[in-house]
Amino acid sequence: MANEYELYLEASTRGYHAYFKDATVYIGEILFCELEPDNQHSKYAVVVKNEDNSIVGHVPAELSKIFNKFLSEYGKIEAECIGNRFNKGRGNGLELPVDYRLVGNARYLKKLLKELQEKNTESNYNWKLSTVQKCRV
Repeated sequence: MANEYELYLEASTRGYHAYFKDATVYIGEILFCELEPDNQHSKYAVVVKNEDNSIVGHVPAELSKIFNKFLSEYGKIEAECIGNRFNKGRGNGLELPVDYRLVGNARYLKKLLKELQEKNTESNYNWKLSTVQKCRV
């Protein structure tokens, strides 16, 4: 783990309305992100699961292509639930606020951070991004 670095991105996971009857999520719970290549809606889908391996939602479409490539090529992504579910009424259904933790090599994460910052500014997503730092855990 000496050469691993991390980047945090505060955003949400979407689609909880479809899963909350079967999957419970608690504030502070660590969730796991995995590729979902058989998803019928997006070839870039990234599913978010709890510790029971139950689906709790998906990475938002505006992040899924970036996260999909990152998972495929470089590292792992966790998501810590940081609040109660909400619905902003924009057709996204129930969302869970999460702090995504991307773990990988420093060079790639710095490049990814720049890409995310540009996308955040252009589209006004209001993501909160950390700097790239050595893994604490």
